[in-house]
Amino acid sequence: MSDQLFEEWQIYEKLLIHDYMDHRAFFNRLQAEILSRFARPVTILDLGCGDMTPLQSLLSNVPVQRYLGIDESDVALTLAARRLGELNVPGHLVKGDLRTAMAEIGESFDIVLASFSLHHLADPMDKQRTLEAGRKLLTTDGLFALVDVFSAESEPRDHYLERWINHARTRYAELHDAEKKILFEHVRARDFPVSLTAFEALGKQAGLGRFEVLLQDHARLNCLVTFSP
Repeated sequence: MSDQLFEEWQIYEKLLIHDYMDHRAFFNRLQAEILSRFARPVTILDLGCGDMTPLQSLLSNVPVQRYLGIDESDVALTLAARRLGELNVPGHLVKGDLRTAMAEIGESFDIVLASFSLHHLADPMDKQRTLEAGRKLLTTDGLFALVDVFSAESEPRDHYLERWINHARTRYAELHDAEKKILFEHVRARDFPVSLTAFEALGKQAGLGRFEVLLQDHARLNCLVTFSP
């Protein structure tokens, strides 16, 4: 499906620059979690890596043995390649659909990260299958970390969409009306979040173990959650 938001990328880049989705807080918390769990350099698989802007600080402060980023956007991957080179982190980038690319990976990772990507899967079973694929790529002491949007418990999708868009209209002040129109069209077409309880259940069905909510934003939309194997 064509998606103007990701094809042009400048709008999403604005969201990152102004930290409207609280990436900094989430990735700072994830960095602390990784450093507390691992006393060795880690391997990271990044599902939907985008342009790697949110991950720059973490990759500068966490010893990384190997990094692999996957995304579908050519524009984002071009920017990500530049940042990966600047960070001097061993790794590479792959263009492709997440599930297809994951099936072709023949190595395991300490951290499997999915940042604002799984909510684009409309079918909960596709979310579960992606979680299962990620579990199979984890090391025995690995961590599946997800930063994503979640609906409230028993919240219909149309109510979630109205709540998200009303929040964005107020907070995303640096976006012009035309940019907001593109963003809101993307959200209406591509956002299919589930509640935290439903997501935990999908993870259990996928064979993942302990589920934790490490951080949630004040609007109760975005969360950092983790699964252990």
